[in-house]
Amino acid sequence: MNKKFLLYLGCTIPTKQYAYEVSARAVLPKLGVELVEFEGATCCGFPLKGINKNAWIYMSARILALAEQYGLPVLALCNGCDVSLRETIFILNKHPGLKDEISKMLEEEELELKNNTRVVHTIELLHDTIGVKKIKSLVVKPLTTLKIASYPGCHAIRPTEIPRPENAKNPVKIDNIIKALGGETEDYPDKSGCCGATMLPYDAENAIRISAGKIRTLKDYGFDAVVTSCPYCMEMLDAKQEIAKSLLEDEELSIPVLYLTQLVGLAIGLKPGELGLDLNMSPVEDILEKIEV
Repeated sequence: MNKKFLLYLGCTIPTKQYAYEVSARAVLPKLGVELVEFEGATCCGFPLKGINKNAWIYMSARILALAEQYGLPVLALCNGCDVSLRETIFILNKHPGLKDEISKMLEEEELELKNNTRVVHTIELLHDTIGVKKIKSLVVKPLTTLKIASYPGCHAIRPTEIPRPENAKNPVKIDNIIKALGGETEDYPDKSGCCGATMLPYDAENAIRISAGKIRTLKDYGFDAVVTSCPYCMEMLDAKQEIAKSLLEDEELSIPVLYLTQLVGLAIGLKPGELGLDLNMSPVEDILEKIEV
């Protein structure tokens, strides 16, 4: 299978979640993946989805049309970008009239939309393309002392009418990767639920309460850390911990949060600095001590 991909960062990763890009660029080549720079790519339009649907579809279609010039599959690190691009493919195939309208708009940039670009998410790349067997063979620091929760994020499993990186009813791909790295994991309540990020602009307090509730559940289940592949989930669970502590007046609302690429990187022997772990805002030093990094 082709392991050469266009690296699509979207807008959240290069503006707020740098650690994801840093760790992906460090880890994926070690696993045999060639990352190709995606020139001219902009926002997928996901933030506009609830405001102007056609604007959102145009922005995602533009990304797809640009990708077609490379003839390579798109690696979408962000859950929002992944669902935005795949849903656009689904909608345009279902509504040829809309596809013709969007195609005419793209002609202004001399872009042609064939709508046949393959989109791949980080979870799929690691689990399905590279495979847990390959990842396990590269482990030099097994995570045997850690119990790690997997949190795919709601957009990795929904909407279910389009291809998603994870199974909505039984999301186990991240769990399988954790086990391949030597770690322990188990299911827990609301594993497939929303982190609250989409509510943040409209009701910040309740959005924080949602993420705080997840942290409390993870603590109650005895997890040492939680791993995700979504920059929105990372922001809510990692960057908002101090706010959650203050809002709920609970100093125990604290747990290390890592990107899946960071966790893989640690297990295959990369240093914390190479993985951008200094950019994480949660207490990741707690698990670094346990694996003697």
